[in-house]
Parts: sequence; C-alpha cells; structure tokens
Amino acid sequence: MLQEEQTVTFSPTGMWVEYPLYVKLFSFYLLFVFMLGVARSIHIVWLWWKLRNAVRQTEPSLKSAAQDRLDHLCVKAKSFRNLSHLTILTSIIVLFWSLSDAFSAVATQKVAGISAIAGAAADALILSSGGIVVATGLFCLAMFCERLIRHRKSGWDPQSSISQAPSS
Repeated sequence: MLQEEQTVTFSPTGMWVEYPLYVKLFSFYLLFVFMLGVARSIHIVWLWWKLRNAVRQTEPSLKSAAQDRLDHLCVKAKSFRNLSHLTILTSIIVLFWSLSDAFSAVATQKVAGISAIAGAAADALILSSGGIVVATGLFCLAMFCERLIRHRKSGWDPQSSISQAPSS
C-alpha cells in the first residue's frame, strides 16, 4: 500500500509584540540617557583627576582658575540631576499613556477579567520601572560627582587625610 506524501507546514506563532511608537522612542531614550550618563560621569571624574594633579603641581596664584574649572564641573554634575528629573517625569507620562491604551483595549473586550487588566497593567509597569531605575542611577551619579567636586572645593586631599588620621 502506497502512502501519500504529505507536506507538513509549520507556522510559528511568535511571542513578538508590536509596541507603539512612543514605547519604542522611550526605550531608545532610556538607552541614550544611560549611555550619556556613564560617558559624562567618566568624563567628569577624568577632568577632576586631571585638575587635581594640575593643582598639586602649580603655583598658588593659579588656584582661582582651578576654582572656575571646579565650578564648571559642578554645573555638569548638576545637569545629571536635571536629567534624572526629566527621566522620572517622562517615565510617568509613558506609564499613564500605556495604562490608558491598555485599559481602552480591555474595555472593548466582551469579557474582561481581572487577569486581562493585571496583564495590561504589568506591561505598562515594566517599561515605567525601567525608566525609574535609569533615573535613580543618574541621580546616584549626580550625587557621586557633586560630592567628589565638593570635597575638592573644600580643599580635601587624600594624602593629607591619611597622614592626619589618628593612630590607635
């Protein structure tokens, strides 16, 4: 008995979800802000280290120019804080926008259970929590850079603090 050849086709059902444009833009914004924060903090620490070594080797009359450079670094460090505030506000806007889209989609279903509402809210919260994590990281970088600069402005020197430490 001959069997017929049968062609078996496979069409995978992917788990790819098409996200709205604002979600994609916000994801790129988070990636950009994260990379910008890392690059700027490395730049600020490098400039601070370079300035610290230059101040040790120069005359006391040039210390006012160093103070101006420290003020410039302080302004750069404070821009992290402003960027973190902007990221928090943008994250909240994206959260509300995603929730409104999700709730309008759930409202058009014939039977909307609590699981559909919870799933829609969870999808909205994932991206928003990513924005809050990035904003928290930026705020921590801002605090680190500002503290580093404040110590330098107050005349903090690691060599002198080690030599003046009380011995037990």
